[in-house]
Amino acid sequence: MPEIPESFHADVHGDTVIDADQLVRITSLHRGFLYQHLYAAACLLRFTTAGMHRLLVERDEDLEAVLPGRHLYLQVKTRSRPLQWGDVSGAVDGFAAVRARHSQGKRAGQPQLVIVANVPPGPQLAAKMEAADWPGDVTVLTPQAAAPEEWLPPAWSDLEEGIAWCTREAAQVPFSSLAPLTLVWKLAARVVYACTGHGDQAFTADTVEDLHEQFVKELQAFPVLAHDYLPQADEPDLLTDDRVRLITGFSGAGKTAWAAHAAQHCPEPLTYFDTAALAADAVAGGLARELAGRYLDAEQRTALPHASGLDLLRAVHQHLTGTPVAVVLDNVHRLSAAELRQITQALPTARLVLLGQPRPDQTTLTAHLSITGESLNGWNADRVAQVLADAGAPADAATVTRLITLTGGLPLYVRNAALLAQSHYAHDTARMCQALTDRQHTAPTAQDLILEETFEGLAPHAQTTASLLALAEIPLAEDELSRLAQDAGLGPKDCARGLRALGGFGILQRTGDGLTTLHDATRALATDYIPHHADTQHQLDLTLSAILHDSLTSGSASPRRLARWARLLARTEQTDQLLPFASHDYFFDQPFAVDFKPTLQMVADDHAARPIDRFDALNALATLALDADDAAAHKQLTGELTALADTHHGDWEIRETVVLAGHQMHQHAYDRDTKALNASYLAACAALPKNSAARRILRYNQAKSLYQAERYTQADTIALNLVETYMAHLGLEADDIVGASVEQLAARLSGADTDLDDCKRLADCLALRARCRRQLDQPFGLASLHALKFYQLAQAWRHFVTIGQDIVDDFVELGDLHQAIKLLDDALLPAAQQQALADLLLAVRAQRAVVLAHAGDFATARTEINSLLNYHVSPRQAQEINNQRNLIEQLARLERPGPG
Repeated sequence: MPEIPESFHADVHGDTVIDADQLVRITSLHRGFLYQHLYAAACLLRFTTAGMHRLLVERDEDLEAVLPGRHLYLQVKTRSRPLQWGDVSGAVDGFAAVRARHSQGKRAGQPQLVIVANVPPGPQLAAKMEAADWPGDVTVLTPQAAAPEEWLPPAWSDLEEGIAWCTREAAQVPFSSLAPLTLVWKLAARVVYACTGHGDQAFTADTVEDLHEQFVKELQAFPVLAHDYLPQADEPDLLTDDRVRLITGFSGAGKTAWAAHAAQHCPEPLTYFDTAALAADAVAGGLARELAGRYLDAEQRTALPHASGLDLLRAVHQHLTGTPVAVVLDNVHRLSAAELRQITQALPTARLVLLGQPRPDQTTLTAHLSITGESLNGWNADRVAQVLADAGAPADAATVTRLITLTGGLPLYVRNAALLAQSHYAHDTARMCQALTDRQHTAPTAQDLILEETFEGLAPHAQTTASLLALAEIPLAEDELSRLAQDAGLGPKDCARGLRALGGFGILQRTGDGLTTLHDATRALATDYIPHHADTQHQLDLTLSAILHDSLTSGSASPRRLARWARLLARTEQTDQLLPFASHDYFFDQPFAVDFKPTLQMVADDHAARPIDRFDALNALATLALDADDAAAHKQLTGELTALADTHHGDWEIRETVVLAGHQMHQHAYDRDTKALNASYLAACAALPKNSAARRILRYNQAKSLYQAERYTQADTIALNLVETYMAHLGLEADDIVGASVEQLAARLSGADTDLDDCKRLADCLALRARCRRQLDQPFGLASLHALKFYQLAQAWRHFVTIGQDIVDDFVELGDLHQAIKLLDDALLPAAQQQALADLLLAVRAQRAVVLAHAGDFATARTEINSLLNYHVSPRQAQEINNQRNLIEQLARLERPGPG
């Protein structure tokens, strides 16, 4: 069993503590409140049937139903175990004061207390209820008991049963245009609003009648959603405290669908008005007539002056003073900034949500209204994966990310792409993405049809500027873009003019660090405008690779820049730079490494190439095969390396000796031939200087190969010796690491000439030792935790995430779920996301779902694990996810925390 330090410091940002137990309590509390609000909504649905005068909320009891000759006091309880006397004693004893009020004539009607509970009474309470001294005007209503009055809704066992009952009841409301479930949620929302003190916390017959009528009118105007609505990433609320808001996005961004869906869950009255079918000068008058028909009575409408346009709109507004009015105004890009400003000024107390496409005068509009434009963020990866899976064209995480890059995640574009993959690419989304990238698709897309008109209307300098940003693929600084523009014959002034034009149409985006890029949805189309001359294209590629190389060597080594630079090296055949990069451990940590196999194979097969270049290419290919656990490929490549070494032995130096011996040892490990393995080690070791870095690397490869050959004791002994050697080499003692944060370790090493590669190698040895000890079922102390710190220090993120997952399992085994969730949320998930480790991201999320289930949050765990099933993954990973899903269900059957 591993020992865990009292304080875990790895990658801690801030000092906020997440209490898993508190999360369970809060979730249970909200379940209880929702149950109560649904029961109140059920009473509103039965309001007319009961002949009720009033329904009060959160007064002397949770609910009070005032009926002819009687007054019901309802207390709603939810529990995860049988109801106890202690749960109801306060209400039963306290009812004496209510009873006295009625006896004294201070309140009308015969009082009765009804305790509504989702569970049956326990033995003690059941005995009390049967006793002769149980109050005759107190009833406990449970799912197993009949209601004391026929109209009273039953008690439900859980929320799902309550929602189903309310939905069936709402279906009886005589307005077929209103979806029953929508009415239930609207009523529940109005109950919550009343609980805050609105309307004296009372519903009357007139209120309920108006409430039903209001809902019908609100929903009739909003467009019907063509698909089940899928929320976009970090969606904003439809109504906020801001009086005027502007939500912009390309056609297909889902603005109208967002508003229509949000309106169904908004407790306030909403007016939807689409300007698309009207001339600009008819919008104000049309909106005035809409508001008058909705809010004004016959007398008020008759009193309106004979006016039109803005004058009529102002006159209608005079009657709306004191009335909460909210308007969703759609397709506002058809109006000028001046016309929109006049409409907002004519409705000074109304809240306006303006929906439209990006426009050149948008900056002018937002400045005049003193607002900041907003936009929807598109679907996240899970939503895109779900749409692809539903279309029968599931994709892996990397392809999903690529499709988001091609479409911006805009709902219409994603749905269209999914249908395209299904109908034209034999359900192969990856092949479709490649065709879209290469602009070789033959079927038109909605995205092209919508955006081509915008691009054709741009001036040539703006088109060229857009094409250069599309070529870059990653955000550029202005000086970097100017440097690239020179090769396209575009001067600084024209480039700046192009940027301004692109910004006006929403094509340009600025990052938080001041860089410039294209909106993802426009990038593929913009590549059509890249200069077509082959020499110019090649020169642009060379210039861009030089720009990226300069930024990487100056410290701007973002994963996206690194990946783009490497791909450019391959495309321009700059193998003199690519091969040294592909010989470094850092290369194999990158998710794009496997994409370079064709380029590496080309060099390896070129017998006219320099022997050292062929050696480096074969080494990279063999390492990729080793990482993929492809024993056959690794054996073949190791044989080719050995043959090349035999032919050109005199050309090799220390590095090549270590590399070749490493592959030979791994090959012997595949064959479980430890004698040959150790012989390869000794032969190479004899050619290396004593106490050298090369010997340490060779020694680690021997230990790793022994682990692969299941010689765990020998591997552990070597790993321990190497840990001590690297610690001494870095000038570290054990006390320097225990309890220290990564920042403190970095400070400790900053004074010396520290090679981060040595930090990574120390982490490798610590991680290997932990794995060996696990196999031997022996304690490994803090080895994994220390490896995690050194991987982070060396920025070896793939190893960081992998060892971190092992530590999460250790925390779960120890029962420390708080630390497990903290490590996942604060360190592993951000690392996998920021470093684009798509394959590991799914594994980490699946692991997080299991930890949540251990913590009792089964709903979130199920949602998370089910979302991963939409991704196309390898059979092995699919089996792992299914196993984790089954584990979550097993845990749920063992323990189901209920409302407290």
